[in-house]
Amino acid sequence: MIAVVAREERSRHSALLRRALLALVLSGITVACAGGAADQVASSLTPPVDNSEIDEAELPGAALVAPTLITTPTYEGSGELVHPDAVVFPERWQGRRYWVSGTPYPIGNPKYENPSIYEGYRASQMLVPEGAKNPLAQPGALGGYLSDPDMLYDPVRNQLRMYYRQTTLTADLLYLITSDNGTEWSAPQRVFTGERYGVISPAIVRESATSWRMWSVNAVAQGCYSLGAEISLEQRRSSDGMTWSEPEPVTLNIPRRVPWHLDVQYIPAKQEYWALVAAYPEGTTCSQTSIYFARSADGTNWTASPNPLLGPYEFAPLNDLVYRSTFHYHEASDAVTVWFSGARLGDGGFHFATASARYPYADLVRRVTGASPAMIERERAGLLSVQLMAARTEFEHAFP
Repeated sequence: MIAVVAREERSRHSALLRRALLALVLSGITVACAGGAADQVASSLTPPVDNSEIDEAELPGAALVAPTLITTPTYEGSGELVHPDAVVFPERWQGRRYWVSGTPYPIGNPKYENPSIYEGYRASQMLVPEGAKNPLAQPGALGGYLSDPDMLYDPVRNQLRMYYRQTTLTADLLYLITSDNGTEWSAPQRVFTGERYGVISPAIVRESATSWRMWSVNAVAQGCYSLGAEISLEQRRSSDGMTWSEPEPVTLNIPRRVPWHLDVQYIPAKQEYWALVAAYPEGTTCSQTSIYFARSADGTNWTASPNPLLGPYEFAPLNDLVYRSTFHYHEASDAVTVWFSGARLGDGGFHFATASARYPYADLVRRVTGASPAMIERERAGLLSVQLMAARTEFEHAFP
């Protein structure tokens, strides 16, 4: 009898569960049908609660995840995002594990290239935090355009710091904004002034409460058209992340390539600095970059991989340009999550996108040190359409 009652109770519970799931599905369909395309882009719905005890990417043996396109709700509605930078909290911060900055760049229009903030409970998710308002900053009276956000966490202040660059007709300016909750951000504070194209793609690392370092690219000679001999990587030091020293030289050589944009992080478990470097073939321009992996024991002298981690023709949404990218090392699983950005050729020129991937560290090393990939052979062939050449030229005139 007890068994019969138990079976009846399980049957009744299953029926209720099926009806509840059906109602949930139907309500989801109703919501999806009721909203237009514009509503989907600007949606501020709160993402599902992440109740998992540990991020799947942190589990030992985390598998390879091939590059996967991320939906990015940009404030101007295009969904085209470039230059991501991620801060990852395995135990969550303000309820989320992943916090990512980036800039919209619809068909390469710098008017919209303003820093924005996203959150997610997995690497492939980028949602606008509830209550946040993108963009977080705009050029203002100085004019020019904004670009190159770089974000990090300050554990002493328990806050996110986002640096970004403003390029005017005569200067590169570096600004800092901060947030205690990821939603509300401070007014911009200028922390550095340099020559135009003199502080490209700043990458900041907090080594301790009194030791900060910034790496950047100096391309004052010809900007996007610079030759390898005309461009240099530099580093600056600070005791507070606000006041910066004079530049010091950095040695990073990628054979037959010109380094253009980079992201740098210190990896305590490996006792190394790592970087992802967007570099273009010598004699070409910044519209032809691929992503290379580099390592350093001291942050000054670097060893770069001979082959790219990702280049053109390898992933359709980034088919024609793989640009500035960012990463996070998961110590527990010895894996690396990468957020790539780049573009494909479409109507009107380059259309930009962001994608995520995950590589077991050993697999990543094999990829960047193995045989020369097919994209390099295609590069050497020089088979370019008139449309692709035009899109690259347009990109070069106003690079992000």
